[in-house]
Amino acid sequence: MRGQMKIIKIVRVTILLGIMVGIASVILFTPTKGFTGTGEPITIGVERSPLLALIMIAEDQGFFSKQGVDVKVKYYASGKLALEGMFSGEVDLATPAETPIIFSSFERSDFSIVATISSSDNDQVIVARKDREIQKPRDLRGKRIASQKASAAHFFLHSFLIKNGLSEKDIKLSFKHPDELVPALANGEIDAFSMREPYVSRAKTSLRDNIVVFEESGLYLKTYNLVAFNAFVKDKPQAVKSVLQALIRSEGFAKKYPEHVQRVVSNKTGIKESEIAGLWPDLRLEISLEQSLLTSLENEARWAIRNKLTERKKIPNYLNFIYFDALETVKPKGVTIIR
Repeated sequence: MRGQMKIIKIVRVTILLGIMVGIASVILFTPTKGFTGTGEPITIGVERSPLLALIMIAEDQGFFSKQGVDVKVKYYASGKLALEGMFSGEVDLATPAETPIIFSSFERSDFSIVATISSSDNDQVIVARKDREIQKPRDLRGKRIASQKASAAHFFLHSFLIKNGLSEKDIKLSFKHPDELVPALANGEIDAFSMREPYVSRAKTSLRDNIVVFEESGLYLKTYNLVAFNAFVKDKPQAVKSVLQALIRSEGFAKKYPEHVQRVVSNKTGIKESEIAGLWPDLRLEISLEQSLLTSLENEARWAIRNKLTERKKIPNYLNFIYFDALETVKPKGVTIIR
């Protein structure tokens, strides 16, 4: 009798443990409460930059699907082109720097920044040919320099010239598609260009020892931002939160496993792992909405107006271009913008 009771007790404990494991599995792997997916994928437009590592990791580790969203990543040559892709209906979300955002804000107000997903004050550089007698920044005077118009690279070039006692009037400025920059430098069509990775690595591969790279750490804080149509965040607020939660998981993963993340980023961007490792200390991979973002938007809008890059005369109120609800729900400490 006592033996039978012992067997019954063991069976009960086993059943109870099975139920507890089942409940734990549901808690751990069930999508965010309230998300009602339709099965239609959410497409995010990104460029192949190390600063987009959080999206690359979320894609690689399946963090999006674990949060209940079916995300597809579409790669573009730049964040500006990704934003244009969103406006033309190619993607649901885009990840531009703040410069394309301010130029778009002069023309339309139907989109918002959901969150900053990364930043760096040493991302943009000037790449120049040594055989054009360019050894130091002031040697850029009179040289043919190209960039992508109305982009972060364009704004950095302006700031870099000013810092070194020059202006755009002192150079022969032209604008090209990002993919045209390295070939144009290699064939001698231009003497230098303003851009970032992976184009710097491509230039090194193409011209080898015949290039000089000018960095200016701290000159310009570049941010990459998750952007969506206002209609999208209104119709799918929980999906937006789920995307942010996946990126927050990537944030923690990147801090815990930096070498693995660097390997994934290397595969996605085509940049050597050793070069990714060298860039890593300059990358801030954190989800936020900080006061510095608002300051950058206003400063760059002022630059665009002053240099007649837009016909508009007034700086927009950029608080109207920020969607706070999602990040305030999933990471309230990341929101420091004063309202």
